[in-house]
Amino acid sequence: MAAATIRQYLEGYAEPIVGWFQTEFLAQLPRAYQFVLVIPVFDEPLDCLEQVLPLDLQQTLVIVVVNSAVDSDPVAVAQTQAFWKQFSPTEHAISCVPLGQESDCLIVDCATDGRQLPVKQGVGLARKIGGDLALACIHRGVVACPWIHCTDADVKLPLHYFDNTLPAPDVAVAIYPFQHVPPHENILFYEISLRYYVIQLAQVGSPYAFQTIGSLLKINAYHYAMVRGFPKRTAAEDFYMLNKLAKTGQILRLKVPVIQLASRISKRVPFGTGAAMARLAQQPKFELYHPQIFQYLKIWLDVIPKLWTPSSNLPTTHLSVRERFQSQISLQTDIKQADIKQAATHNTLVLDALLALGLEKVLPQADRQCRDLAHFCRYLWVWFDAFRTLKFIHYLRDHAFPNLPLSDAVGMMDIMSLHPPETTPNPSFSTAHLTQINTQLILLENQLPKAVGPTLGSK
Repeated sequence: MAAATIRQYLEGYAEPIVGWFQTEFLAQLPRAYQFVLVIPVFDEPLDCLEQVLPLDLQQTLVIVVVNSAVDSDPVAVAQTQAFWKQFSPTEHAISCVPLGQESDCLIVDCATDGRQLPVKQGVGLARKIGGDLALACIHRGVVACPWIHCTDADVKLPLHYFDNTLPAPDVAVAIYPFQHVPPHENILFYEISLRYYVIQLAQVGSPYAFQTIGSLLKINAYHYAMVRGFPKRTAAEDFYMLNKLAKTGQILRLKVPVIQLASRISKRVPFGTGAAMARLAQQPKFELYHPQIFQYLKIWLDVIPKLWTPSSNLPTTHLSVRERFQSQISLQTDIKQADIKQAATHNTLVLDALLALGLEKVLPQADRQCRDLAHFCRYLWVWFDAFRTLKFIHYLRDHAFPNLPLSDAVGMMDIMSLHPPETTPNPSFSTAHLTQINTQLILLENQLPKAVGPTLGSK
């Protein structure tokens, strides 16, 4: 089944260069490999690969997609083309360069005139080209390990990055742990915001509580084909890729080894580390989502199983979505009348957010298509995915709970034992204090269950 799915993807959905690669170039590779690694390169130093590749690299095919879009900054394009030219490439779009230790590098030209990427496809298409080539190598037996390693040209991969211990086949992707270097005030805040979000999601039971950073991924080849590769986007392709993969298999949160990410300012994409550094350099405003938002998210996640009713229960399924939702929210009998009124207001806010996301259409569809509680829950978990989770959070942020200063948000987390700076209109943070917060969040993140995702336990 896996081989058929991969073959169907390569024949129908892979990028055009992959067909040429399989018929004209693949047989020219000098050896077989154990692992494959994909790295998109745009506007990077000429020696960036020396910094990226682990010191114990061996038996690895490294696919470097040198790319620029037709509308990229001319200075960045020139730098990217200079990176390409240093490998003395042939006239073909792909060249093979030896790396030593039974490893080689495929240099893919998506940067020179006539081969540049279209507008608005950027890094997503670069990752997809590299991933498709890696998939072809795995399918043809040139690469033994059926996992596509993905990273970026501004990271430092650690020793033992490649591991012969393979996850189970029902794992769609494994995500490496990370740390930004060198540490400074702005990058520490950004890293805190990433960890804070994932931990808050995990605490309320979201199946999408995982980091979505493209340089940390190890993707199961079968699942890569199932979701038809990376989305061709200029940014957030990693978020949307993981959002798709989570619906086909488990997400594995690895504990080791830690990948070091560069804490630099960058204009390559409008999201991510580089863009966040540029924004914080201009306006250092340290705010996080209000913790109360995640408690509202928990109300929704907890009520999902209660919404299931067999199709034979017509009176229940014919209730309006609002009536059905409200009927399943149980209130404590011993709380005060004021608290009951407040709880009803809270539930209305949750439902308003869900109706804005389309629950009114989705719930009847779930009733018709799901034969039991497990399928019903999975149906709604897949619908209420990482993207809708984020939209839900933004709805509550915009309608009820504005972002809070970092000190207030962290201080409201019951799971944190920290002493934030004295509350002031503009609290001051030292690097040491931010490091303390980040360190504790790392410890909390490491305590989360290893596997997560909407498919976990739903079969």
